Amino acid sequence: MKAALNNSSITILPCEKLIKRICDLHQYDDAPSNICAIRATEPKTTTNTFSIPETVITESDRIFLKSLNLEPVALSTYDKENVKNSKVILKLSDLIWLSSKLREENSENENCYLHDLLSGSEVILPKNEEIPRNKELDARCSLLKIQQENREYKAITKMLIQINKQLIAVFQFIVSVLTGFLFGFHGIELLVGSLDFGFRLLLGVICSLTIALAELYFLAKTLNEDYRQEVQVETTSGHSKLH
Repeated sequence: MKAALNNSSITILPCEKLIKRICDLHQYDDAPSNICAIRATEPKTTTNTFSIPETVITESDRIFLKSLNLEPVALSTYDKENVKNSKVILKLSDLIWLSSKLREENSENENCYLHDLLSGSEVILPKNEEIPRNKELDARCSLLKIQQENREYKAITKMLIQINKQLIAVFQFIVSVLTGFLFGFHGIELLVGSLDFGFRLLLGVICSLTIALAELYFLAKTLNEDYRQEVQVETTSGHSKLH
């Protein structure tokens, strides 16, 4: 079972190309902590001016160095071995800061865009926290499921039993009416002798109607008793659930 997200932030695991470009950036005082961690430096809070003592370089040396017109060289802190072992991740705020600094440095160096550097990086999406399942709750759910299946099975079998009873009752009613008609049409003639066809037909109809009325009475009585029994069972089960 999964819970809600505790942290919905998306992070980036930088690739080797992106880490190398971060290490080649100029030194900035407002660099985020994750950028500084990749560069193996700490974020600066104040700017300290570094001055060379006069005893180290003389005035003539300074004039000579200025005459050479040397371009400043930025030392790269990129180390391939450290890149492989680095597990520093970048947040979206770090990428926004990096994108702005890349735009500033693009005017000085060759154009380098963030989307090109991100190719090969891994996007880490937030994951839901796994909640361990409660064994007691699982056992209770399994028990309730079994009980529900038993109730459904009993309802189906009960319906089939009622259908069978109704079919048997209808078949019994038809057989009883037919046998009553045959008794009135042929049976009485066998007892008393030859009778007129119309009279025999009338006797058959009277006997079949008498038996039909009797069968309907007993059928209605049986259905009434079954209905009362069902109501009593439902009332008893309802009281047991309340308790």
